[in-house]
Amino acid sequence: MASTELLASKVVILEEEPNIPAITALPSAVLLVCGITERGPIADRTLVTSFDEYKKVYGGFTVNSQVALAVHGFFMQGGSFAWITRTVHFTDLTDPTTYTATKGSVMLQNAGSAASPAVVGPGTETEPFHLDPGDHIDIDIGGGSVAATFNATGGQITDAAVYPIAALTGGETMGITVDGANGGREQTITAVGGETSALDIANLINSQILGAAATVVGGQVQLDTDKKGTDAGIQVTTVGTLNPILIFPTAKSSGTGNVADIYNVTALEAEAVIEAAHAAAVDVVIGGTGALSIETVATGIAATIQVLGTSTVDFGLDNDVHTGSDATPEDTLYVEGKTPGAYANLITILIENASNGEAASFNLKVLSDGAVKETFPNLTMDDTSTQYVETIVNNENYGSNLVVVTDQGLVLSALLKRPVNGTSANMTGGDDGLTGLADADYLGNEAGPTGLYCFDVVATGSLLIVPGVYTPAVHKGMMDYAEVHRNGSIFCVLDCPPGYTAQEVIEYVETTAAILEYSEYGAIYWPWIKITNPQTSVFGTSETLTVPPSGWITGKYASNDQRIGGVYESPAGIGGGYGILRGISGVEDDPSGSKVHQVEDERKRDLVYPKRINPITRLPGTPWHIDGGRTLKTTGNFPNIGERRGVIFIEQTIGRSLIQFKHRFNNKTTRQQVSRVVTVFLTQEMNKGAFRSTDSETAFFVDVSDQLNPVANEFAGILTLRIGLATNKPAEYIVVLVTQDTRALEESLAA
Repeated sequence: MASTELLASKVVILEEEPNIPAITALPSAVLLVCGITERGPIADRTLVTSFDEYKKVYGGFTVNSQVALAVHGFFMQGGSFAWITRTVHFTDLTDPTTYTATKGSVMLQNAGSAASPAVVGPGTETEPFHLDPGDHIDIDIGGGSVAATFNATGGQITDAAVYPIAALTGGETMGITVDGANGGREQTITAVGGETSALDIANLINSQILGAAATVVGGQVQLDTDKKGTDAGIQVTTVGTLNPILIFPTAKSSGTGNVADIYNVTALEAEAVIEAAHAAAVDVVIGGTGALSIETVATGIAATIQVLGTSTVDFGLDNDVHTGSDATPEDTLYVEGKTPGAYANLITILIENASNGEAASFNLKVLSDGAVKETFPNLTMDDTSTQYVETIVNNENYGSNLVVVTDQGLVLSALLKRPVNGTSANMTGGDDGLTGLADADYLGNEAGPTGLYCFDVVATGSLLIVPGVYTPAVHKGMMDYAEVHRNGSIFCVLDCPPGYTAQEVIEYVETTAAILEYSEYGAIYWPWIKITNPQTSVFGTSETLTVPPSGWITGKYASNDQRIGGVYESPAGIGGGYGILRGISGVEDDPSGSKVHQVEDERKRDLVYPKRINPITRLPGTPWHIDGGRTLKTTGNFPNIGERRGVIFIEQTIGRSLIQFKHRFNNKTTRQQVSRVVTVFLTQEMNKGAFRSTDSETAFFVDVSDQLNPVANEFAGILTLRIGLATNKPAEYIVVLVTQDTRALEESLAA
């Protein structure tokens, strides 16, 4: 239960909202800049608060853009907030994805999988292989032929009887065991009777034995196993009455060789024999079916192998010469410009050994025109690591401002996926998208949004420039956007065409562009200004550079606005420094060739100023400064820049602050609260010098009367407020009247 409920007797303390809530002043010099930049997001907008911050997002100075120079001048003069939108050519202004700029890119490769050996096979024969003792396979490896021979002998025993022997009576027996025959069990040889010769005994044994054969050799009976190899063996036992007569040795006789059974050689046995013969120069690979492949231990294109036709066994292998191959690098890391633009075509990527010494890690450096711009140490291709290359380089907060990377997903270890050390080729394919660039690309379309309409979401924007673009369509489009689309909440500063004489700039304003009297939400300045060349590698070796003045002018506006009441001051003249432009070394040369520069010639200023063109000049003994504070419209409500911008500031601040009264009761009480809130704010601004008077009765009025708010409006939910402002007028002309002092004469006559 809330402790403020009035149930038991208590003292309840509550906080009450103030009767007159405060109005918070909005920033009055938030610059909106539209134009070409070196790089950066397209058809979007980004807030920057310093030139260094601008360079991180949009790059540096370029010969085809005045935006970087204008932003440089804005911050140099004292500006604090600038929103930038980059424009390029669009094939469809209603679709911001149709920009024609493209990204540059380069593919990095790994060192490649290991170089491959020379391989012959797999053969057409499968295990077991039926060979004969002494069979060989002759293999040439890199010009040297070596035979791998399969050796095998069987078990063998010979009797010692003296033939002829006494005729056997029949029934005499002898036991013989032959390895692998008869299940390995002893076999019994039984005499039939009448056998006397060695041949008789051989025939008797052959008729009854398995796995061996008897022959007569040198008059003696010789028993040889059918099997040849280390698995062969034969032995006569001492059991029976026959062997005492035949006298076979009773010790076991075993086969020899390098295979167990020459007639059933396994793939493993063939592998061992071949590899042993070639002293670790080859590897035998056994396939799933038991077929053999033979490959060199050496790898690369220099490795060769051939099974020669002199072989007595080839395991189904061909006799062609086979060659190895060198390592083949694979695409592992795709690097492209973070944003579209030709800037990327100067970028290379340097891969170096990691600072942490780990073989699978690497340092990645981003170079532009050979100079290191960014370094990312101890990266890895392991996507589970916190140092994964995509995680670090593509991070929006601390990653690269120049590139993004994409792992190509090789199914290899991080070590084998690692890009090879060295410097890549330059990126290719980057394009600024300026071919076909037209006025419409700057102005844009609300449906996109593109161009100026990218600023629709920037409610605090109050100044607009399109640096160095001086076409009638763009100038009118800027003022239309400010006055109509943005309901008069923005003031435009226009750049005149470069190299114009006084008469030419008048013709442009009056006739060519027809912007004189077009809008009070814009002002134009003449001529272009000279600054110290900020980057000779871009603009050449000249000490000075001629640039459009809009960035410097709006920077001066912003600097003035930081002073109490500065937004109401005319940004012109040298008094108080309100019009002094710092950091400029002059204005562009007079194309007429006059020895006296046109803006130092009062007669030229007499021509342009009545046409509401604000000159930039230097009078004797003064610094370079703005010598005019007029909007383009004489008949506007507020024809001077200080007035117009001051009223914009008041309108926007009051409009934003009165949101708190929406949906409240539409009655006299609410209207009186609105009146008090606005009156307090205007009084504060009056004390800052906003109006011609310091008496609130004559400086402004706030009307929320019943005449403005009839009952019908109350029912319609409409609360109407009228504000009148007595704005200051600048002293554009100072007239000095000089006359003869006759006071002494008059006194004498009077006496």
